[in-house]
Amino acid sequence: MAADTKERILDTAERLFADHGFPATSLRDITQEAGVNLAAVNYHFGGKEGLLIEVLERKIAPVNRSRLAQLETLETAAGSDPVPTEHLVRAFVTPLCESWCKQVSVPKFMKLVGRIHAEVDQDLRAKFIKQFDTVLHRFSSAFHRGLPHLDASEVQWRVLFLVGSMAHTMTWGGSIVTIGGRERHDPEEIFEALIQFATAGMSAPVLEPVAAASGRGAR
Repeated sequence: MAADTKERILDTAERLFADHGFPATSLRDITQEAGVNLAAVNYHFGGKEGLLIEVLERKIAPVNRSRLAQLETLETAAGSDPVPTEHLVRAFVTPLCESWCKQVSVPKFMKLVGRIHAEVDQDLRAKFIKQFDTVLHRFSSAFHRGLPHLDASEVQWRVLFLVGSMAHTMTWGGSIVTIGGRERHDPEEIFEALIQFATAGMSAPVLEPVAAASGRGAR
């Protein structure tokens, strides 16, 4: 019964936080819609901030565990060789693709993530980002080994671009998108296109700084 109550609170909080934002959603809103009392929220989560963190962890933790497990398998198979870039991109993207393809409330969750970046204070946003520290560090290191023409800072920027394109795809990919005169509805097809796009981006040669290039052109 306690587990059912906890899940009901989490489901309700995720929906309300996504629809109305964290600042605008009160614990009273959540308890009324979930049919529980305030004591239940405080008992399970310790308050509104703790509830938000657990809402996020519920979705993020399994995805990150899957990413790290796939990375471990790839690195073991590669031995002393670097893991191919496409394999790394696929290992990073696939766990979210699997959730999205099953439609396990992912669109609502991505809406919540967008609100967090826009609405919550810096400390709470930092707690959210911290959940990705290990994954981002491990994957950045693996990408760097396979992309020796890039320095560590450039790799980190490109991983950030990968995360951004993936989040944008998951937020908007459920809509009908017309590319090249045809519509793409199949989530797996959309994610395969994303993987190919991200692999090319991660592997691209280092570009000359724009300022330096434009300065020479002016002369």
